[in-house]
Amino acid sequence: MILAALRGHAGRYVAGGLAIMLGVAFVATALMVLSSAQAAMAQAAGAQYARADLVVTGSAEPITPAAVDRLGRLDGVAGVAGLAASGARVTFPGSSRPAPVGVSGLPADPSFRWHRVDAGRLPSGPSEAAVPRDLARDRDLKVGSVLRVHPEKGPARAVRVVGVVSGGTLLDSSSLVADDRAIAAWSGEVTYGEVLVRAASGADRSAVTDRLRKDLAGATVQTAEQRTDDQVRSFTNGVDVLGGFLLGFAGIAVFVATLVVANTFTILLAQRTRELALLRCVGALRRQIFGSVVAESLLLGLAASIAGLGVGTGLAGLAVILLGRSPLGIPTGGLVVTPAGILVPLVVGLVTTVLAALAPARRATRVSPLAALRPELAAGARSRAGIVRTTLAVLCVLAGAATLFGAMTLTGFLAALALGIGGGLLSFVGILLGAPLLVPALVRLLGGLTGRLGGPPARLAVGNAVRNPRRTAATAAALLVGVTLIAMMSVGAASVQKSFHASLDSRYPLDLSVDVQTGALPDAVVKGVPRVEGISRTATLTSAQVRLAAAARSASGRPIETTVLAVDPSAAHSVLRNPKLLDGLGDRTAIMGPSTASSIGVHHGDRIVLGSGKSRVDLRAQVVRSDALPQVLVSSADLARVAPKAPVSAVWARVADTADGTQVVSRAQEIVGNDDTIHLGGAAPERAVYDKVLNILLLVATGLLAVAVVIALVGVGNTLSLSVLERTREQAMLRALGLTRGQLRAMLAGEALLIAAAAVVAGLVLGTAYGFAGTRILLGEVTSHIELGVPVARLVLVAAVALAAGLAASVLPARRAVRVPPAAAIGTE
Repeated sequence: MILAALRGHAGRYVAGGLAIMLGVAFVATALMVLSSAQAAMAQAAGAQYARADLVVTGSAEPITPAAVDRLGRLDGVAGVAGLAASGARVTFPGSSRPAPVGVSGLPADPSFRWHRVDAGRLPSGPSEAAVPRDLARDRDLKVGSVLRVHPEKGPARAVRVVGVVSGGTLLDSSSLVADDRAIAAWSGEVTYGEVLVRAASGADRSAVTDRLRKDLAGATVQTAEQRTDDQVRSFTNGVDVLGGFLLGFAGIAVFVATLVVANTFTILLAQRTRELALLRCVGALRRQIFGSVVAESLLLGLAASIAGLGVGTGLAGLAVILLGRSPLGIPTGGLVVTPAGILVPLVVGLVTTVLAALAPARRATRVSPLAALRPELAAGARSRAGIVRTTLAVLCVLAGAATLFGAMTLTGFLAALALGIGGGLLSFVGILLGAPLLVPALVRLLGGLTGRLGGPPARLAVGNAVRNPRRTAATAAALLVGVTLIAMMSVGAASVQKSFHASLDSRYPLDLSVDVQTGALPDAVVKGVPRVEGISRTATLTSAQVRLAAAARSASGRPIETTVLAVDPSAAHSVLRNPKLLDGLGDRTAIMGPSTASSIGVHHGDRIVLGSGKSRVDLRAQVVRSDALPQVLVSSADLARVAPKAPVSAVWARVADTADGTQVVSRAQEIVGNDDTIHLGGAAPERAVYDKVLNILLLVATGLLAVAVVIALVGVGNTLSLSVLERTREQAMLRALGLTRGQLRAMLAGEALLIAAAAVVAGLVLGTAYGFAGTRILLGEVTSHIELGVPVARLVLVAAVALAAGLAASVLPARRAVRVPPAAAIGTE
């Protein structure tokens, strides 16, 4: 009977099965990507321990080469190798100034080395080094390139790149690889953070461990596997966040699929009321009816889950490839499929389908055998939300809103976040419980606005959409979840972006500054920055090392030596976002920070003396509290009196309001080049970073949530398709009374649009509220500049896509409806 039912109604199960398939595919993709990233992370973190049995770390005293030699002579030890890590200042080809770079040591014993040589060979001696593949790509290095390493003492020495390597640890991707002799020559000494130990064949590992601990006081001795696990735990924050991120969206997709499946079974069983009643007439028991429906859902869930697992495996393979090419810094290898990656999606699909079918199955057991004898059967009887359901919905919404508001005023980020999530979920559950009242009310409101324009088809569409409030609510709920979440992410990202921009403008009224730590800014940079596309105005600053003292103490021998910057006041006013900070800057005035004022013992308005050589000038101190300004800033004319040859050391720039800050910063970076001593500062670089991260997160989140929206639209199309079959006779009567094919299509399209529009309107309102509340919670302890940002264009696009997709969902059902001749439909039983 079960197989016969499935065969007889196979077409009607397609949409529900498709929803489960997409949800299971999402879960499988998330789990497989997570397991693949974790496996690659473990392989990368444990690369250096692959040829060791034990790893020694954490000694109370520095581990020297002599200590390593001593460990190698212990009983039961077959070999040892120290792993050194250091740093150096290196001038790369094409750069005029040195940059700090890490140095990763090469084990002296070749049997412990883990590096793969992609080109050239491994280094030997203080004049050779190898570079990892990533550093070679970033700095355009190859075998034969010459670096200049600046040791702690002595002149710089030329170091030749003799190899390009890969397969190092996660921390080695930007470090030079050199042997102990090179590290000793560059740093002055060699000490080891870790010692790799290979136990002798047949030696007792625990006894060797005890000897190592006794020899090195305070040392920690672990097996290679234990050390690898520790490293993985310290490195996998990004992978764990990625996994939680993906699984969270997978849970949303499964939840939406559950709504679609539950709605599918509700309509199908309502259409099969007479069939179920006839089974009761011939002796079928209630538990048999219930069992048959559950068995149908189990078979549907199994088939859809297997299909979803296959789709998810393919998507996971593609995701692993794309993740490996992304700049996220998460290592990936091949696709890793674990038993959990197969079993969990299957169980989720089966359990979800069965749970979604339980309530419709329970209702099916209540069909009376006499229902089979009724000549007319209303398959979709009207249902109204009961008093209990309505009361519970109102209580959930009020309690959730109060909790959410409390979270916005609570101090303590984690507590506020937990409370905010709980309040948001509770209030949204209340919305879903009240959907049978909310959605039909919105449909009537929207239908009232369009009914007069659309004529009879529009009015019929409104009546059909609200005929069964619970079914309409269940159909709209799936789309409501997706639209609410997308709107929440969009409004939240826009609000965070707007709030950060306001905070940056307050703290850093300067859009962009290009400055050098010591010396003069290169002429190419000084002339190049004003020509950068997107920069509207600039101001150049000069600097000099001068004496600064309070005027009353200028002869007491207590001046300080400090760097003073100078700028033309009118140019500076035109560049700053908040020109009031420099209102006092002018002839005979020095603006300074509180630390400088305190160091020379002056207060706001006191007289100070600025001197260099035999030149001096008296100024009035103006103390300000702003991180955006130098410690001491004077007018260009005043600095010229004591240091007429002061070089240009900085350029301030204002980014045009219509320019893309990210692109402006990128163009300015091209002007600066690889000179690591030149610093790009101001609000524009930070704003560019924030904008880039937020845009990427929003794009990813929107793409993932789009899966939930697709599942929801499958539900809309499924409801309309089954509704067409359910109302075949009704539609035939309308056709017989003069409704044309075009009007019938318009009626079904209007019904789909009204359901989608109700979900879109409610979703946009809820998403805006949740997005702003989330911004208040996330940024409550970070900044006081919290502003609501509503990306109108993006929300309009979301609404347009949802409405267009809802309209597209009505095409196939309408096509089936108009194909049925009125006479044949009227005779349908």
